[in-house]
Amino acid sequence: MALLGAWFDTMMLFYFILHIPTTVLVDSQSVIPQEYFPPFLIEMLQWHIKTNGDFLVDTNPPWFVALVCGEVFLQLPFFFVATYAYIAKKNWIRIPALIYGVHTATTMIPIFGEILTVGNYQLAGIYAPYLVVPLLLATKMATTKTPFPPSSKPKRL
Repeated sequence: MALLGAWFDTMMLFYFILHIPTTVLVDSQSVIPQEYFPPFLIEMLQWHIKTNGDFLVDTNPPWFVALVCGEVFLQLPFFFVATYAYIAKKNWIRIPALIYGVHTATTMIPIFGEILTVGNYQLAGIYAPYLVVPLLLATKMATTKTPFPPSSKPKRL
């Protein structure tokens, strides 16, 4: 799938790297008590809730908390593994990345169901990359046997 070539791999590397602090500092506030976070992070999240109308983070329904637990305890460790695999160009990441992409896209279905039901398109736009990027990743990994094919450049002697 040439459309999802080297530029996509670079984007995925940055996606995984940026997702680590986002998960630890922001998303985990839905599942870890507030006393473990500095006030500026709590205020930042409250600003997001107010500005973007993120009623899911504000109310933390049990099903949403369960999805965030999956992000914190399953996806977060994967972000470190994926970061290494993308830097080192390890083809063994194919199946784990496929699983991650499908899992994450699937978790977005109920989230988008809630957001679109109330017509909050601004919030849907904020969440959209967390559906689109994993779907593209899953598509790439499902359609290739070697995510990082050997370089076709001749080796220098």
